[in-house]
Amino acid sequence: MQGTFYAAAAIGALIAVGPGATHPTVALCAPSDTGVAAKLVGRWVGTRFDSSAASGHKFTMNWKRDTSQALTGIITMNGSSYPVRVVWSSDTGFVTESAPHQSTGLKEEVVTRTVSHFKGDSLYGTFEARPMSYKGQTEHGRFSAHKG
Repeated sequence: MQGTFYAAAAIGALIAVGPGATHPTVALCAPSDTGVAAKLVGRWVGTRFDSSAASGHKFTMNWKRDTSQALTGIITMNGSSYPVRVVWSSDTGFVTESAPHQSTGLKEEVVTRTVSHFKGDSLYGTFEARPMSYKGQTEHGRFSAHKG
């Protein structure tokens, strides 16, 4: 009996919605909607520790808002730079993704994703560099930075 009821309800919903109906969209949290932009914009200096290395690598991050008010940045490390953008944020942290770039450690093109958290005036988090090729090796680790 319940099966018949659920089937009838599903058919009724399809008829009520119709074939040309559009689905509602869900708005994601825009990085400029949170306090992360006020905290993040500027120059940051930090150290990252790869899973395969005992010593850290120095890097800098320069963050700004682009013309659409989205947060974009440039990461500079080991003499090379690559762009990143904030893809998710809250008042206490954010997630970034990089454009494809050459990894000096892996010696191949990668996309880097970070999960970052604010702790006072500092920033800390984890990263993962995934190769663009299927057979490549993934690199991951942690980092910390301060405004400077």
